[in-house]
Amino acid sequence: MERPAGGPPPPRAEPPPGVQVRPARRADVRGMLGMLRDVAAEGRFLRMEGATAVPAREVGRRIRRGWTPDHADVVAEAAGRVVGHLSVSREEGAATRHVASLGMAVARDWRGRGVGSALLAEAFRWARWAGVEKLALSVYPHNEAALALYRKFAFQEEGRLTGHSKKSYGYEDEIVMGRWL
Repeated sequence: MERPAGGPPPPRAEPPPGVQVRPARRADVRGMLGMLRDVAAEGRFLRMEGATAVPAREVGRRIRRGWTPDHADVVAEAAGRVVGHLSVSREEGAATRHVASLGMAVARDWRGRGVGSALLAEAFRWARWAGVEKLALSVYPHNEAALALYRKFAFQEEGRLTGHSKKSYGYEDEIVMGRWL
């Protein structure tokens, strides 16, 4: 099989006024984890639930080198507060090194204001810089705002993972989406 053709250029996306989108720094760890805990506590959008969180030390280690050919962590910051985070990582296997998977979270009070679009634009910039050919992600089917955002960036649905996430209330399907560059 030949490589599928890439999609159209991603839409231009500037952060909303007062928001800076940039590579994460060690000083962002506490703010990133706090924002992720808040989104996780909603129990609807992330695989983790409640106060479950990645240890700060592990996050600090990962972002110490911030923007590398293998991964990038990007934050959206407003008035000294982390209001969004995107992590994108190249797949490790030789057969999938051309693919990078991403995950994103935006603080509740900043959703629908362009933060997600600005973070995704940075993921595309990193992917071009790193030589990635395809971006991939998964999203819960009920997360209509995220599905609309990913479709705006020309991600295509590639399948459904039935009962892929086991949450405290039961199993959640995930929609797999991909975007060739």
